[in-house]
Amino acid sequence: MAILPTLLLALLGTATAPTETEAERLHRKGVFCQEVIERTDCAIENFEALMRTSTTSRELVTDGMLRLIRLYRAAGDEESTKPLLRRFWEAGMRRESRGHVPYSTRFLPGDFDVLINVDVARIVDAPLTQRLGPDARDTLFACDEARRHDLEDKRRWNRAKRKAAKTGRDFGTVLYEELDRERDAEAKREQRRRRGGQPSPIFFEANCEVALALGHADLGSWRRMTGVFAHRDFARSVTLAEIPGLEAQLARAVADARLIEIAPDHWAVPGLTYEGDAVELAHLDHEELLIAPSALIDEIIAARRARKRKVDRGLEQLVYKVPKDTEFFVVLTQQATVDLGLGSLKPAARTFLQALLPKPKGVQIAGVLGDDFGLFTRVPTDNPVKGRMLVAIARKLIDNQSEKDAETEALLRSLDVAEATDRRALLASYVLSAAQIEKLVLE
Repeated sequence: MAILPTLLLALLGTATAPTETEAERLHRKGVFCQEVIERTDCAIENFEALMRTSTTSRELVTDGMLRLIRLYRAAGDEESTKPLLRRFWEAGMRRESRGHVPYSTRFLPGDFDVLINVDVARIVDAPLTQRLGPDARDTLFACDEARRHDLEDKRRWNRAKRKAAKTGRDFGTVLYEELDRERDAEAKREQRRRRGGQPSPIFFEANCEVALALGHADLGSWRRMTGVFAHRDFARSVTLAEIPGLEAQLARAVADARLIEIAPDHWAVPGLTYEGDAVELAHLDHEELLIAPSALIDEIIAARRARKRKVDRGLEQLVYKVPKDTEFFVVLTQQATVDLGLGSLKPAARTFLQALLPKPKGVQIAGVLGDDFGLFTRVPTDNPVKGRMLVAIARKLIDNQSEKDAETEALLRSLDVAEATDRRALLASYVLSAAQIEKLVLE
C-alpha cells in the first residue's frame, strides 16, 4: 500500500488545468501532500518552492506561508519560521493594492489619519473562525446584548478557573477578584474620559445600532467595515460599510420607520446619538453606507457629489501598500504615530526618545486568518542605523522576558522582530495557533 501516496502524487502532478500557474500548481500540490496523503516532506518541499516563485497571487503566498510555518513548528524547526515571516511584507510591497477599502474613503476630511479596515466576509469564512465555532464569530460581530453578556461571563469564568487551578486558590475568591478588577478598570476609563480623554470612535459605538435599524441581527452579514478618524479628536470619526443588498434594506427601513429620510440618499436613525450629536447615514456608492455624526456628514456628502478628493494622501499611500489578502488592517500616518505613541510622555522624555529612535513614517498592521492567525506590523523609518539598533534592543528584551517563565516563552517564541530587507522599515510578525487564540481571546 506504500505505493498509493506516490501514485496519487504523480497523478496530481499531471492532472493540471491548462491555465494553472506555477504558483497555483505548487500550492495545490503542497495542500494535497499536507492534507490528503499527509507527507510532511512533500508539503514542505512544495510550499518552499512556492515562496521562491515570483507571483502576484498574494493569497496563495500568504496561505502557503502560514502552512509552512505550521509544518516547520511541527518538525521542531522554529528558526526557519523567522525569515519566512518577513516575506509577508516583502511580497506585498512589490505592487500597490487597490480596492480593499471603500471607494468613498477618498472623500473623507484631510485630518482623518487613522484607518481600521475589517473584511467581515473573510473573517467569517476563515478556517480558524470556523474551527473556533460560534463563540468566535459572536465575540466579534454579535449585536445582541444578552449574547455579548453571556460571552463575557464565560470568558471571566474560564479566566478565574485557570487562575485558581494555577495558584491553588479558591475559585470563588478568584472569580470575585476578576469582577473587582474589571470594575476598577471601567472606573479608571470613565475617570480618564471625564478628565478630557478621547472618546471611542463611532466605529465602535454605532455600527450595531445601524445594523439593527437595517434589519440585521448582527454585523456578520456585512461585507466590510472601515472606520476612519482624526487622531487629535476621535469624535471626528466615521464608518464606511459595504453591505450586500443595501438599497433594498434602506427602502424597507424607511417604510418601517426605522430610518427617517432627510434628503435623497441621506437618513437619520431615530434616537441614535454619538457624543451628543445625531447619527446619520448616507448612501455614497453602490452597497456602500456612510455612518457619521450629523456635524460631519454634510461635508462628506458634498465632497462626494463634487468628486473632490480630500483624504490625506499619506494615509492613502500607506493603505495602498497593505496587501489585499488580509482579514483586517490598521494604518496610522506619521503624525498620528508620533502623537499617539509618545503623546503621553513628558516633554523631556519625548524629546529624548525622538532623538534616540528612528523617525516612523507611519504604522501598518495587518491580520491574516488561515488555520492560524498571523499579525504583521510594518513601521517605515527614516534611519536604518537607528532601526537596526532598535531591533537589537527589542530582541534582547524578548530573550530576557522569555527566560522568566515557560508560558511567556511559548508566546514570545512566535514573535519575530527584524529590519526589512531594504532597511526602510522595522517589522514585527506574530503567528498564533487556534489553541493559542482560544486561550487568549475566547477564554
